[in-house]
Amino acid sequence: MHRFIPILFVLAACAETTVTEESASTSEAAAVDLAFCKGEPFADSVGQPVSTIQASLPERSRVLGPDDIATQDYRIDRLNVYVNGAGVIQRLTCG
Repeated sequence: MHRFIPILFVLAACAETTVTEESASTSEAAAVDLAFCKGEPFADSVGQPVSTIQASLPERSRVLGPDDIATQDYRIDRLNVYVNGAGVIQRLTCG
């Protein structure tokens, strides 16, 4: 009986999973809520150069490039501005 347990784990790992539309929209809405970190005024800045808003960012914000190293601590009041290699804003999150 015990020798079949690993086989069950392998079969369970191969099982097809689906994401419901409701759960996908919930996680997307949570990532967009910028009220906690004072990032709402900058929500329309995605796709623009970070230099256009950098001087007016909140005090505890950070700009993160693709190769930048960042701490993994979670601060709900910190605005994270993710930019690509050219300095164009890709996304904004709190944390």
